[in-house]
Amino acid sequence: MRTLLNLASNTFRETIRDRILYVLLVFAGVMIAASLFLGTFTFAQERKLVLDLGLGTIELFGVAIALFLGTSMVFKEVDKRTVYIVLTKPVPRPMFLVGKFLGLCMTLAVLLVLMGLAFCGLAVAKGWFAWPLVGAIAMIGLQLAVIVAMTILFSTFTSPLLSMILTFCLYLIGHNTTALRLAAKKAAPAVGHLITGLYYVLPNLSTFEAKNGAVYGDPVSAWRWVWALGYGLAYTIALLATAAAIFERREF
Repeated sequence: MRTLLNLASNTFRETIRDRILYVLLVFAGVMIAASLFLGTFTFAQERKLVLDLGLGTIELFGVAIALFLGTSMVFKEVDKRTVYIVLTKPVPRPMFLVGKFLGLCMTLAVLLVLMGLAFCGLAVAKGWFAWPLVGAIAMIGLQLAVIVAMTILFSTFTSPLLSMILTFCLYLIGHNTTALRLAAKKAAPAVGHLITGLYYVLPNLSTFEAKNGAVYGDPVSAWRWVWALGYGLAYTIALLATAAAIFERREF
């Protein structure tokens, strides 16, 4: 456990020093502030537009940070040969990946809190704050954990650019899984079964969607929290287990 915590803390320190984090964080702050400015042009719908843009900005930049850092994490270790130093110690390869995963999740958690505080501060200033907004940000955090696990998986066997493309594609598909179900119903039986299989295998990121309800003050139900936590944990474990199996077979 101590080794795992050391790996996670080292990864956290490495990623938090990356300049791209601060660039993205500044852009996120600017986008959240800009949403207030844009909201002044909508009059009656100002509240909805500002909150929608604010939560959307937090999710977008969270995903961007996960993509930029997660997809190159393992690749950098192998390319710079620092992975040899770590793995020559009594550190199992699966633990190495889990440590990287936890470290990046810690980084994203810190950034999510910072962006969330900025967003909630603006909402308080406008008199629009409601606790469901905090719930929506927490749901974004659960989604980001799954996305980080995806980046770790792809980074074990391909380049950072391809990992980024594959992860982003899964992100888009994960928010449109209902389209797969509709396509399965309209397709020929054989193709329909294949699409249905993909529906159950591919990540259903709409599970973590709470932004729309939060804008109208609707809290996330206890059942949805249980389902989101259970689904996110199970899918993350499956992704990391697959990544560990692939990483074990790699020769350095």
